[in-house]
Amino acid sequence: MEEEITRVTEIKKEVIPQQPKKEKGAVSRFFFVLKEIVAILFWVYVIVKLFIFDIDIFLVNKFLPYYVWLLSFKFFILITAIAVVWLVTKNKRILSWSLYIFFYPAIVLFWKIPFFVFKQGSWIFAFALINAVISFFKSIKYNFIAAALFLASLAVVFGFSNEKLLWPAVLCLFIILLIVYVHRFILVFKPSSIFQMYIKIFSATRKYGTKQASLFALEESMKNLSVVSLDQKQLERWAANLQWSVLFNRICLFAAKKLKDYQNSGLNIISYVLTILLLIALTIFSFAVINLGLFKISSDLFNFSTIPHFFTFFYYSFNNLVFNSIKELTPIMPISQAVFMAESFFALFLVAIFISLLLSVRSQRHAEELNDAIKGIEAQGKEMEGFIKDEYKINSIEDAMIELEKLKASFIKFIYKITESIK
Repeated sequence: MEEEITRVTEIKKEVIPQQPKKEKGAVSRFFFVLKEIVAILFWVYVIVKLFIFDIDIFLVNKFLPYYVWLLSFKFFILITAIAVVWLVTKNKRILSWSLYIFFYPAIVLFWKIPFFVFKQGSWIFAFALINAVISFFKSIKYNFIAAALFLASLAVVFGFSNEKLLWPAVLCLFIILLIVYVHRFILVFKPSSIFQMYIKIFSATRKYGTKQASLFALEESMKNLSVVSLDQKQLERWAANLQWSVLFNRICLFAAKKLKDYQNSGLNIISYVLTILLLIALTIFSFAVINLGLFKISSDLFNFSTIPHFFTFFYYSFNNLVFNSIKELTPIMPISQAVFMAESFFALFLVAIFISLLLSVRSQRHAEELNDAIKGIEAQGKEMEGFIKDEYKINSIEDAMIELEKLKASFIKFIYKITESIK
């Protein structure tokens, strides 16, 4: 009995001190989530304020119209609020919060997204994300111009009723949508530059490194010397250059293998389906705004039972895309009927052409381009292997790894780990 009491007492001693730690962990978690929310809301406010409309004026007019005059002093209110928060909190915390919120987009781009990809443990997912990033930046000029004109046209349609402004905005929306379709259609037959980018990166790295004594190539004074005749400084340089050369060879073969896994995963089919879905959503939304603009130009273009809202136009556009009509809104004039027929044509273009091409012609071209990229990357690895044999007078990569292991190279464990994944 005494032994049981003693045991219970010891358990209590162990459990009780851990409770504050749990509470502290919960508090830390709460503040972390709060910091994330504040950072997201801050940047949403900044983006909306700069590029869309004055959200603060809208909200105050909507909910607190009698306090609109306070907006004239919002800068002073903001710095006063910061001063109060700084007064009641620690300097380190307010500084860390400020830096985190200010650099939040960079933190998301360069830390959170890479960490999320790494946490998934899937190189297939990583390559899919890398391909998307490369594709975006390869077309950044086109994407930026199209997005800017599209958003400007949306702002005109939603914010103005002047016929002289609405006609150009409606026409611009239609032209942008048409360009998007034509661009996507061309991409079906045009060779993709994404996979060629991998070959260019590996090829440029190998060519640069083999010509620079600081990376892969040895210094001229060391090329004709045996390893045993090198002094300590030369040996360190010899080992470092050999290590980078072997590492580059292993990375080439590793990347080629993972690209093969990506090819066999069929993930490209998912990207094609997502492309189709995005085009459908863009078409429905664009024609909803176009019809809203036409309605604001002249309501006589449509026959309607009640005054339509934007959702009515969205519903009308959705039904039109699936070759259906609604009683709430009907085109009765040539211009509105022409837009109706144009959306039906886009629907045919999307269903009959894009799905068949994206899932057949593009899929076959995707496989061919990916095979070329895999062969190209493997070729860079083999060329590096030949360079190592000639430059370092070593018979094989395995012998080079043995030499690096003897010299206790810093990356030798990582090299062996990559080698295991290649097999």
